[in-house]
Amino acid sequence: MIEKLKHGDVFLLHWLNDTLKCRILDIVMPIITFFGSATFTALFCLSTLLSQNKDIKHLGVLTSLSILTSSFITQFIKRFINRIRPYINFPQLNIKKIGVDNYSFPSGHTTAAFSIGISIALCFTGVAVFSICLAMAVGISRIYLGVHYPSDVVAGIIVGTISSMSMFMII
Repeated sequence: MIEKLKHGDVFLLHWLNDTLKCRILDIVMPIITFFGSATFTALFCLSTLLSQNKDIKHLGVLTSLSILTSSFITQFIKRFINRIRPYINFPQLNIKKIGVDNYSFPSGHTTAAFSIGISIALCFTGVAVFSICLAMAVGISRIYLGVHYPSDVVAGIIVGTISSMSMFMII
């Protein structure tokens, strides 16, 4: 069973990385992946926390707590699992040189994107589909860029979603 999951993970990695490869996505995917970066998350949290609008400020508190929680969990798991990034295991992958840390499981960019996306969806239901689709696009971009396996992204979705929903219930 484990071998089938590993095979499926590698198959999806190659499918998203090889089959979908094109010039447009080579330009678009690094832009999309930025929406899960530490720079974007810090700017998002800071700008929402400084807002005069109480609903946006509440989103800022929720997102900040979710990001702190999910980042702690993600970094703990990364250091415990120590999963090597796919472009190291499969040098033939199409990769874009982007800044990454040593380990891939779970995807920190996807975790952050879902921490923000789910927080937005919970606070502003009218844009829920957009915020979740953008978060999903961040996860897909990480696979397309060759820096994560699909299972890394799924784990990031779970950690980011649970962190946001937990913080939403607490505050």
